[in-house]
Amino acid sequence: MLNEFSASISKPLLGIALAMAITVTIVTADTPSESSGVVVRTRQGLIEGLTLGKVEQFRGVPYAAPPLADLRWRAPIAPKPYSNTLHATKFPAPCIQSRALPDFPAPSEDCLYLNIYRPAGSKEGKKMPVLIYFHGGGFAGNTASARDGVELAAGNDMIVIMANYRLGVFGWLGLSGLDAETANHSSSGNYGFLDMLASLRWVHDNIAAFGGDRENVTIAGTSAGGIAVCTLMTAHLQERLFQRAIIESGECTGTSGFIVSHQTALLQGAKFAAKAGCTVPGEFASCLRSEPAAALVSASEGLGISTANVGGNLMSKAPMEAIESGEIDRIPVIVGANHDEQKRGPVETTGFPATEQNFQKYLKNAFGPLAPLVSAAYPPSAFTDPAYAAGGAASDSGIPNGIGFCPMLMELGGALAKVTQTFAYELNDPRGSGVPDATGFELGSMHTAEIGFLYTEKPTGPRTTEQMQLATRMQHYWATFARTGHPKDGAIEWPALQSGSGNILRFQPGGDVMVGWSKASAEHHCDFWSKLGY
Repeated sequence: MLNEFSASISKPLLGIALAMAITVTIVTADTPSESSGVVVRTRQGLIEGLTLGKVEQFRGVPYAAPPLADLRWRAPIAPKPYSNTLHATKFPAPCIQSRALPDFPAPSEDCLYLNIYRPAGSKEGKKMPVLIYFHGGGFAGNTASARDGVELAAGNDMIVIMANYRLGVFGWLGLSGLDAETANHSSSGNYGFLDMLASLRWVHDNIAAFGGDRENVTIAGTSAGGIAVCTLMTAHLQERLFQRAIIESGECTGTSGFIVSHQTALLQGAKFAAKAGCTVPGEFASCLRSEPAAALVSASEGLGISTANVGGNLMSKAPMEAIESGEIDRIPVIVGANHDEQKRGPVETTGFPATEQNFQKYLKNAFGPLAPLVSAAYPPSAFTDPAYAAGGAASDSGIPNGIGFCPMLMELGGALAKVTQTFAYELNDPRGSGVPDATGFELGSMHTAEIGFLYTEKPTGPRTTEQMQLATRMQHYWATFARTGHPKDGAIEWPALQSGSGNILRFQPGGDVMVGWSKASAEHHCDFWSKLGY
């Protein structure tokens, strides 16, 4: 059974109101009646999955031990062997977060699981390419099971994996007491990244049994998941766990609101500990580990403890700094953004239809003394409504959190192209985020819109014929990239960027087009935003 819903999440982050439009497809945790009892032997034991149409699914496969009790805020450890066959037919609980997700079990600390999708009839030794996807949600919410690999796996003879990782205060808490516990006294926090590495190690050790090629693994992620991909590419890893990378609307640049200094993380952590009733600094860690999860979730509200932090071996430098200095795995990369990343965000202030007065109010709130300059670059007279002018400014600049076309594609893509083979894209479907809302506001392709074309069997709302064709094209490009390192669909050649110049592939209904780097930059006013410091 498939249930769809759209959720607009607003939450304070580092003292700034963050509005993110997230469209997801939920696949319920019920076990379907159609099941083949397909069995795979892993290092932990036998796993029984199920077959639905052209795809075999293995749901809720543990890649690490539950991070409970003394394992809370520690690096994940290997899962225990199974004494009996593991029936991997139900989706796992989402990692614990502040709100429940419809159609899923209640969020839980016991959440370090994978969902694996492969073509029906696959056998060990087939050596299919593998794509593992890390979901977004500001490191604070969502779940791997809100995405699926059905169409991508079935239509492209590959394995697709969705991975959970710890969220919020359970995944990103920094404390000096936790620093002292880490290996080589590296920094605390970033436990979610350690979970992702553990999932990759599990894949490396076990994916051959599913018919996958452990020497041909692509990591991909949207938004916070894109930050994870940037981080893993720039981390100094001793193992080669992946060979290609896809960054979808990843806030990896210096304007990101989701990456802070370690000192900031420690300050946030100390405030959290005090709010949770742990008042002795030397006992923060032991005291917090004794508290029930619900109390910790409540105490963390409003403190912004859902950010990666710079420090230690895993993220010794901010990802953008590492990329610009050439400290990066030189592997093929796809990087992209959506045309209308934050188009609807300003409507909370402007209203729709908007007035000139409310338009100027939004600009003043968002850009302060720079508001007149922004108004001149985005005059309401050039748009069908002032709300769209405000949405264009927010979508292009990335104000206030780095979620914008210019930083996520032009700045990041330009930096990557100087050090590794990079393919750039833009999604520009006027209804990529759904039909106009009740007010008539046209959504365009907002943040996370690409998910509905790549990682859902049935996206929110019906697809048009052109959108179904667009989804197929995008999936073919992603699949050929995962297979060979060069994305090909057969219709349009997608060349790599040349040190920040070249072409961007613009995905759109009715036929994709190549857009010159300079033209795309001009359309989104990227030089203007760069001069203003965005």
